[in-house]
Amino acid sequence: MKLESVSIKRYRSALDVELPYVGDFNIFIGKNNSGKSTLLRAVKSFFTCLRRGNVVALDIPIGKDLIDFSHRKASEPMEITATFSLQLAERDALIRDIAGEAPQLKNAVDGLDPSLWLEVSLRINPPPDRYAYTQKLSLVVPTRTLSNRVPERVLLRINAISARELAEKFRDVRKSATISEDILKVAKQMDEDDFQSLRRAPDESVQQGRFGYLMRRAMVDSPSESATVLEPLIRQTAGFLDFQSNAKALAAKYQDQSAATQAAPLKNPVDTFSGQQTSVPQYILNLIKTIGGIPVLYLTEHRKAVGREEAERLLQLKVERGGDEVLSNIKQKVAALLGVKIDAFAAGGGGQASARSAEMDVDNFLLEVNGSGIKEALRLILDIEFQRPRMLLVEEPEVHLHPALETNLMGYLKKISHECQVFISTHSTNFLDTADMQNVYLISKLEGATQAQLIDLEEAEAKLPKELGIRLSSLFMFDRLVFVEGPSDEAIIREWANTLSINLSQANVGFINMGGVRNFGHYAADTVISFLTRRQVSAWFILDRDERDQEEVRSLQERLGERARTEVLDRREIENFLIVPAPLQSFIRMKQEMSGNKSLPQPEIDAIAVAIDQCADELREVAIEKQVLRTMCVPIYPKVSSKQGNGHGLKERISEELSNIHKRLDGISETIQKKIDEQTHAVGESWQQRKLHLAPGDTLLDCVCQRFGVRFKKGVDGARLASFMTERDIDTDVKRIIRDLGAPS
Repeated sequence: MKLESVSIKRYRSALDVELPYVGDFNIFIGKNNSGKSTLLRAVKSFFTCLRRGNVVALDIPIGKDLIDFSHRKASEPMEITATFSLQLAERDALIRDIAGEAPQLKNAVDGLDPSLWLEVSLRINPPPDRYAYTQKLSLVVPTRTLSNRVPERVLLRINAISARELAEKFRDVRKSATISEDILKVAKQMDEDDFQSLRRAPDESVQQGRFGYLMRRAMVDSPSESATVLEPLIRQTAGFLDFQSNAKALAAKYQDQSAATQAAPLKNPVDTFSGQQTSVPQYILNLIKTIGGIPVLYLTEHRKAVGREEAERLLQLKVERGGDEVLSNIKQKVAALLGVKIDAFAAGGGGQASARSAEMDVDNFLLEVNGSGIKEALRLILDIEFQRPRMLLVEEPEVHLHPALETNLMGYLKKISHECQVFISTHSTNFLDTADMQNVYLISKLEGATQAQLIDLEEAEAKLPKELGIRLSSLFMFDRLVFVEGPSDEAIIREWANTLSINLSQANVGFINMGGVRNFGHYAADTVISFLTRRQVSAWFILDRDERDQEEVRSLQERLGERARTEVLDRREIENFLIVPAPLQSFIRMKQEMSGNKSLPQPEIDAIAVAIDQCADELREVAIEKQVLRTMCVPIYPKVSSKQGNGHGLKERISEELSNIHKRLDGISETIQKKIDEQTHAVGESWQQRKLHLAPGDTLLDCVCQRFGVRFKKGVDGARLASFMTERDIDTDVKRIIRDLGAPS
């Protein structure tokens, strides 16, 4: 039996969530508080409610108060529906059970389509009358083949009135059975001295004094019903032997009462495969017991630390028949995944008995002195190896793990998913950025309600080739993607955002390095932008001005239109916005301290301002040169028609096109001086006012720093310098862009 789909309704933020395709390895990704843990907890609770094999469950792990119900509504129950595929042997067992209980249905069940899946709907009533019940159990067409849809075959359906009667019935059954068990427990614990002492004790509350002590000693809990029955039995019985005999008789009476209540027909029948019945068929109970018996391991984000219990289990394997092989297998897996050796030994007690019976060693050191990452990974591995679950639910398996350990653990989880269905919730992109991930769900919230969207990784990989350098996680983990020319641009923008108290992480902003503006066309391709638009990911392009004129800027912005936001900075490059004397002073002092050279000239503000002006003037020719190169050295692409014309062959057509290119180049060469003069004049007219905008920013900053014995390195120093800037130092347009970028969606 394998889980194939899940539906969750009205549980916390999961107002109506569908997981239509459940595979061997399932990943829930999304922001904090989006509802990932809610979905895992719902799946676990489903199996917990069925584990006793009854159609009604009174001990429910969720729904204890209205906070667990969507919008705190007490009028509607939670509903968790799970669909399972059946193995041939399981289907045959179901048919035998139905035919054995209702022989007249043999022909009907023999005709059931073997491809049908089993759908189980569980409802949980809100408090104060809280209970869970199997509302429907039916055979349905697999969701993968809805085109061949046929009517579902209902095996069981329970309406709300019948469910309430069943819940009351189960409460009465459990109450009588519990009283019977408690009577026998107290009778077994009591000796004659206890009996005489209790008979002589003054009247008092059944929960207090000697009587209350005895009740607590005999039972984990002390139900008032059991105490109320036992007290008069003790006080009204003359001798201890008579009490023992009467206690056994009274326990048998309550046991019979429990059995009679259990066997009593329902006043409100339930619908079954064979029609309405006043009892739940045994084949239904067998099915529920089979589902509830599926071993489920649920590891929450806050996991119990590995310790004595695990050490004792490892130590026990050393003395069990066949345990050596199991222990060796566990050791090998831990060594391969974590790179450490584990073992367990009896704890040394010295002259006094030790409080611990076993200790675990990791690389010959006690477990307690190892790091959190090793202990967290051991918790996961040992739980899986000890319990061998058929379903594993894990919250944040990457907690405390080094990236290398994270990758190893991911491989381990994927490997065991061939035998055990795995569900994980994660923030780690390493669990998404692999080529063979299937069943990845993006979990998000819309107007307070959790949404689950199955990610189409194949479509993403087809439309966004790897040579673009876009990680798949970037497409699904962020609400806004900012395409910048290089990694230093991202670092500088993030520093400015921190200065402006804008949390880009909270706004779910991610960055993609294009590797230069020359790649703009690749990243701004229709396939990329269309895919992001459908994913409702907002695309931003923040580009350096370089030597572009206004017409080129407008052309870039119009290319994408409203599908993406294109911001072209009004200075040559982002480093030009860092050319501010006060932050430069702090930066230069820091670099001087890092160099350890105390003889370097002090960076006074006035001296820095002079250096900025002088270095800019020194770069005037460089600025002119870049403008000329931009206009003169544009690419020339050959145009060779694929069609033959005028009897010319390929060789002749290529030669003709090369000749045309040479003529165009000759024409450009003849205008070189004219272009130099034009750009010299154009730059000269605005130089005094705009030289700090036109000069190459990183080169200018390095020139200034060299005046004071240090260097500015574009790749690492941009963010350092930006960190010294105050809000007043940041350009107005830059502040506008960053505030828009970090604004709530």
